[in-house]
Amino acid sequence: MELKDKEKVVKIIGVADEALTKLEENIRSIEAQGKTPPKVDTQLLTSIHRTLDLIKTNPFIGDPVPNKVWPREFQSLPNLFRMELSQFWRLLYYVTGDELRIISVIFDIRSHENYNKTFGYRKK
Repeated sequence: MELKDKEKVVKIIGVADEALTKLEENIRSIEAQGKTPPKVDTQLLTSIHRTLDLIKTNPFIGDPVPNKVWPREFQSLPNLFRMELSQFWRLLYYVTGDELRIISVIFDIRSHENYNKTFGYRKK
């Protein structure tokens, strides 16, 4: 069975689910007060939703992260991809599945600064 014939599923878990829920709740709360949410928040939320749609279409669209830079806590993952979001945020996920489905597991959404700290990148 070819990639295009498989069902594509996106699961959002852990820290990523918490971050997305918090961002959505903050925006809804501000809108409920009749105010306009900060532009950076709405841009980030739009960017996340657009990225999730892209991953649903092509699970391997993200940039593969070389295994040699993975932090110790990610070593058990089968693979690791990242997608760039607005305001230099990063979405981290891995791809798994079986003969019928491809499952993209979104497990982290983090700022560029936190991403650099996690992966050991330093300013030059």
